[in-house]
Amino acid sequence: MAIDVREGVGIAFQAIRSNKIRSFLTVLGVIIGITSIMAIVSIIEGLNRSVKTQLASIGTDVLFIRPFAPGAFVGDFPDSLRRRKWFEVEDAEAIRRSCPDVEAVAPLNFTEVRLRYQETESRVTFVIGSTPDFMVTNNITAGVGRYFTQAEVDRRAAVVVLGPDHIETLFPHQNAIGRTIHIGGQPFVVIGETEPKGRLLGQSLDDMVLIPYTTCEKMFGPNLRMVINAKPVSTDRIDVAIDQIRDVLRRQRKLAYHQGDNFAVFTDKALMDLYNSITGAFYLVMVAISSIGLMVGGIGVMNIMLVSVTERTREIGVRKAIGARQRDILWQFIVEAMTLTGTGGIVGVTAGLLVGWLVDVFTPLSFAVPLWGVLLAFLSATSVGLFFGIYPAMKAARLDPVESLRYE
Repeated sequence: MAIDVREGVGIAFQAIRSNKIRSFLTVLGVIIGITSIMAIVSIIEGLNRSVKTQLASIGTDVLFIRPFAPGAFVGDFPDSLRRRKWFEVEDAEAIRRSCPDVEAVAPLNFTEVRLRYQETESRVTFVIGSTPDFMVTNNITAGVGRYFTQAEVDRRAAVVVLGPDHIETLFPHQNAIGRTIHIGGQPFVVIGETEPKGRLLGQSLDDMVLIPYTTCEKMFGPNLRMVINAKPVSTDRIDVAIDQIRDVLRRQRKLAYHQGDNFAVFTDKALMDLYNSITGAFYLVMVAISSIGLMVGGIGVMNIMLVSVTERTREIGVRKAIGARQRDILWQFIVEAMTLTGTGGIVGVTAGLLVGWLVDVFTPLSFAVPLWGVLLAFLSATSVGLFFGIYPAMKAARLDPVESLRYE
């Protein structure tokens, strides 16, 4: 008497209904493991999509020119990196003159100070000094007012463009254009407000204070650190533009042919790679946590299936007596075990998605439901049933039919 999949699943659900509490406790470890997998996958996938969208808003063709590459500060930070010199305006000018595949170059210096308007004061924030090319390299648009001009850079004008965060803090329900604020105690006239850009990795992209780099040097010190942003003439010329920039900077820094670069030129892809390496660590933690839960659940399933084999010894004998083969009995118990853990997997997926949704609602973290994550979670649950159900199934299949019929 052969047992098909449908009948095996039906028998499994009948056993679950008749022993609800026992079945739930049996697969509780599976549910916990799958919930962990689904919750972490949905949260990380939501973050991945959010980060990609936010990086795209900055621009996928922005070239970041820095003393070191992203991730160099993780772990030990060698003295050789600490001693690397920052950039100068002459470096940006050399790139502008000698790199035909670079459309725009913007030097950036920066400092940290507070902003104040009348009695309202902001927290300490970054003030970025740059040129009009910064609008091009970083895909920034002045939503209200205007950006400062090259003439204002040359004469070190005390003008400032603010991001929406600071407009909201200093000028709630007011027009900020033309008003005077104090940056680090120095008066500046607000001439523009940038378009909103959202957040990146939990940091607001609208927390922006932009002034001419010459004004920044004049008012906050000549020894400020400087970096450079650039933009190629087109996305398909990015690699060529990077090679041109490297050649220019090597000459600017007087590096011999056998010396490596003491600077880095990279795109948002490097930032995304760094982000992926960080989230990869979370995935490893997820695997470790869920593996413990799944193993505990698998042991519970094996235990309950062994009990089931003992309870149904006479039934197995009857089935064998009317024609069921060993493989039919084997298949029946494997299907039952996989159905049990698969049901736990469905509960775990549902619980994990609920956890991810709650995190999305009550925290700044994002949430997404990847189809591959749902399939991975469900397949993991059924695989546990397959692996831990084999031994009880083999034990059931090997029972002697005569002895089984005598069993009371």
